[in-house]
This record gives sequence, structure tokens and C-alpha cells, in this order.
Amino acid sequence: MNQLELIAENIKNKNLDKALELCKLNENSNDKSIIYNFLGVIHFMKKNLAEAEKFFLKVIEIDDKFQDPIRNLCVIYTISKKFKELLNYSTKLYYLDNKNPLNIFQIGSANELNKNYDEAIKYYEIYINTDGSDKKRGFNNIGNIYLRKGKPKTSVKYFSKALELDSNNKILINNILLCYLSLRDESKAEEFFKKAETIDSNYTEFLHNKAEFLILKNQLQEAEKILENNKGITKFLITLIRLYFNSGQSDKGNELLNQSREILKNNSDFYNYLGLRYLYEGNFDEGWKYYEFRKSKLSNYFKDMSEWDGTNIKDKSIVVYNEQGLGDSIQFSKYLIPLSKVSNKITFVVQENIKNLFKDLKNINIKTYDECKNQTFDFKISLGSLIKFFYKEEINLEESLIEFNHKKKIELENKIDFSKKNIGLVWSGSFLGPNEPYRSIPLNNFRKILCLNANFYALQNEVWERDLEYFKSSNLIDCGNYKLDELSSLISKLDLVITCDTSLLHLASSLNIETWGILCLYPDWRWGEFNKFNPYNKLKLFNQKQFCNWDFINDEVYELLEKKLN
Repeated sequence: MNQLELIAENIKNKNLDKALELCKLNENSNDKSIIYNFLGVIHFMKKNLAEAEKFFLKVIEIDDKFQDPIRNLCVIYTISKKFKELLNYSTKLYYLDNKNPLNIFQIGSANELNKNYDEAIKYYEIYINTDGSDKKRGFNNIGNIYLRKGKPKTSVKYFSKALELDSNNKILINNILLCYLSLRDESKAEEFFKKAETIDSNYTEFLHNKAEFLILKNQLQEAEKILENNKGITKFLITLIRLYFNSGQSDKGNELLNQSREILKNNSDFYNYLGLRYLYEGNFDEGWKYYEFRKSKLSNYFKDMSEWDGTNIKDKSIVVYNEQGLGDSIQFSKYLIPLSKVSNKITFVVQENIKNLFKDLKNINIKTYDECKNQTFDFKISLGSLIKFFYKEEINLEESLIEFNHKKKIELENKIDFSKKNIGLVWSGSFLGPNEPYRSIPLNNFRKILCLNANFYALQNEVWERDLEYFKSSNLIDCGNYKLDELSSLISKLDLVITCDTSLLHLASSLNIETWGILCLYPDWRWGEFNKFNPYNKLKLFNQKQFCNWDFINDEVYELLEKKLN
């Protein structure tokens, strides 16, 4: 057995000190790159990551095409969470051999950890289409990425493909269960809940899914018990805090929140939740600071540009990008008005599907992300972060960026029956919206209202399964296939919009149409102290008094609407 084989044998048998001694004896041999690689492996196995990294880098200096040390560096950078370095060396590995399934998977994983999700999906797809030995893992990783991107329907497709390769895999079954819980699909959730429970009822992910499943079924005491028993685990603790606030148990929520600050001090989800609490209560200095930990802020939009910090930018260009939902883009776009007084060159970047909802105004240009792909700006700021600079300023709410489809508006004038009052109705938001399912209202709570002598228009484009049967038999005029700019044209012709807390509340209010907003017991932060600054002129709010009880709609809202119609 030669010296290299002897070193390898000792490493294999975990005789690390002997292997280290042999490496030192052979350090000046002609096989220096192999010896350095062995030294890196030995230090890695001894958990001396810094030393291991040093030796692997020495190998690459000698032979930059030696794949083993590059692959080993990727492992080190994954463990130490040096994700930029990980991507750099994963890319080198891929270009050395882009046919090797391991290298393809590695660059996909590196992009995922760097939150380059589209790139990660691209490489995982390539991996799946090669002879990669673990296609299941590729499908699962893509499913997880789509779940993070808020697309559980797409996630289910990939998790299901993985499940075809391993039908009793508890991780995959719980991932699919999580998707159906996100989609509020109670029947499919129940199907996968039973499968997951049969396989491993004590699995941590299943226990958390079980709590969420019980919350979906409104069995809050049972859910609370599971969360309480596992609150030593971060995700259970945060879910329990949210459950307390959402169900009207604010005292318990505040007590647990205060007790948990030290435990959760390094958790970005907790910091974001803390920020929302502060903003709701009116502690804006702390609120804006912690609000910066929201997940949407972690996007890679315009990543090479400096973030604006409020300094003078009169002759500088700034890009404001919408990184959150439609409601945020509508409500917070008004803060571009005071920004236009301090900057002459503003670009407001929105998603392609909502561009027609906004219009250019003064020195504000509306663009899509694709249109700005190769543009550079002096500064950038997300729309959510822009608020903190201008929320106290008085804004002329008549000066809105919201646009409507003029052609559709003329067409509607000939179609709408103006002999009666015309009322828009929105009773539920997106399955994946914030604070769901608490902010959405079962449609049958509007039965009494829908019997009044008026034309009622369903403005939402999603109807939950629980509402489908009644929706089909009701007198609601379905406008769910309207584009957003067409919907704004319709809303501009209505006498009133009655809506739960969704983007359409902000759209109707921004168009200065009389709007009645129906809020759950624990509404979004923007309806707390923040709403005292620049409130909508024609918005009237109705607040839930008891958790999961919408009876006041048939009383307070019905009575007021009846008077209005008469």
C-alpha cells in the first residue's frame, strides 16, 4: 500500500491523528494537491472548518480543475452560511463538468440558498431531466421554492411527482398537507392529514400541521393545546402568539410575546411580527425598524443599488419597487406623491399584471420589472420601506396614481341598470392572504343583505369552496373575470362597495367611492393607529365584536344599508 492509500485508509477508519501525521510527512511530495485535500478533509472531520477551508483553497491554487476540494468548500460554505462564496464555487464546479448530476444539483441548491429562486428551479429541472439519482429531492426542492413564493397550487404538482417515487414519505405527505392548508382546501387537507397521521403522528412537522388543520376547522382549544405543548419550538411559539391575537386573547398574546423576546431575538419572522404589533399600537419608531424584517423585503430586486436613507435626492434618480401584494401597491402608492417633491426622477416598478392600474403622474413613471431589467438608478427603495419617511405628511388624496380603463367605463355606462342602487360586494380574499381565514366572511352571512332591492356585483375573482353552492344560486352579478383596470372602471360607476379587508377595499377607497370595510377582531396593522394618518375620505369601518361571529353584518350593516336604499 503506498502512502496516499495509507492516508486514505486511516481517514476512512477515522484514525485522524495518524492520517494527519502521515500527511505532514508527505507534505513536500509531488502529490501536494492530494495531500492538501486530505488535510482539508481531516480538519473538516475534526470540525476545524477554518483550517479545512484554508487547505482546500491551497489545493485550488495548485490545481483549479480539481473538483473534490471545490465540492468540499461548498459543504463548508453551506454549513457556515457563506452563501455568496457557496454560489461562486458551485458555479465553478458546474462549469468544470456540467454533465455531472451532483454539480447540477449543487448549483441549484446554491441559488436556492441565495434566494435566486428562478435560477434554482432552472437547475433543479435540468437535474431531474438528467440521470440524477435522487429526482425525488429535486421535485421536493422545487415544491418548497414555489411554497415560499406563495404558489401552493404549483407546489402540490411537484410534491406529488416526488410522492410517486416514494409513496410513504412523511416529509412529502406533510408538505402536500401544508399546501392544502394554505389553500384552505378542507377536504384535500383532511385526506392528507389522515395519511400523515397514519405514517407518523409524532413527527414535528405533522404536529404543527395538525394545529393548523384544527385552526382551519375552528377547533381552537385543541390547536392551542398542541401549540402550548410544543412552544419550545420556534414555529409553534409564533403560531401560538398569532392564534392568541387573532382569537381576541390579546392579554395572553402580549404576555407570551414579551416572554419570548429573548428566545426569538434572532428569528426574522418574530421580528416582523413584533414590528406589526408596534405599528398597530402606534409605536412607530420601533415598528418601522422591525417591519424591515418582512420576508418580501429580502427580495433581490435591484440588489446592486444603494438603498435610499432619506437624504437629499433632488437631482438623483430613484426606483421604488412594489415587493408586496396588490393592496399594498394601491394603498401605499400615495406616498410617491410626497417623494415627488424631493426627487425629480422617480420610477415606480410594479408587476406586469397591475401596470395598467397606475398612471404616470408629474415626474413619476410607471414601469414593469422587465422594462427596468438593464436600467440603473442612483437609489432604490421598496414601497413598504418608503412609508416611514412620509406617513405623517398630509397627502392630497385626490391626486391618485390609480387609473381605470376608459373604454370599459363607457361600455359599462350602457350596461349598468341605474334604476336601482349598484353595490359591489367582496366577502373573501385570496386563500394565501395575510390573516386568513379570519378576515374572510362566509358568503351566507350576506343572505339578508342580498334580499334588498339593489343590484349586487361580486367583485372578487376567487370563490372559496365553502361559498360555491350559495354563490351559484345567489343574485350576485359575477365580475370575477374582469381585469384590474376594468374592475376599477366598474367600481367608479357603483354607489357603494361593501368589502372585507382585501385589495379591493383599497381600490374602491382610492377611487373615492363610498366604501364599507368589514374588519375581523384582530385586523391588519394598517387599521390601528396608522389609519389616523391620511385616512380614506369615503371609508366607513365596521369592526367584529366577537371572534368568528359575523352576526353584526345582519344587524348593523343591514340596517344602515336598508336606510340608504330607502
